[in-house]
Amino acid sequence: MTPTQAAIRQAIADSARAELLRELQAAHLIIRNALNLMSPCQQMVWGERNARDCVDGEGITRANEREAAIARATGVRS
Repeated sequence: MTPTQAAIRQAIADSARAELLRELQAAHLIIRNALNLMSPCQQMVWGERNARDCVDGEGITRANEREAAIARATGVRS
């Protein structure tokens, strides 16, 4: 691989990482908004379905896990 090819590959990877981070940050806000619109019963059902699908975490929406991933990616603690 030439230095130019390596630089292009790195630029593509950096761009993809930035895009993934923006999507994770947007998803974090969307999930928080959805959670705030739900009744406690709806929140409980959501949590049960997440557990059933093996995507549960510390809470029903994995907010702590998302916040930690965002903090690691940005270097900013919330």
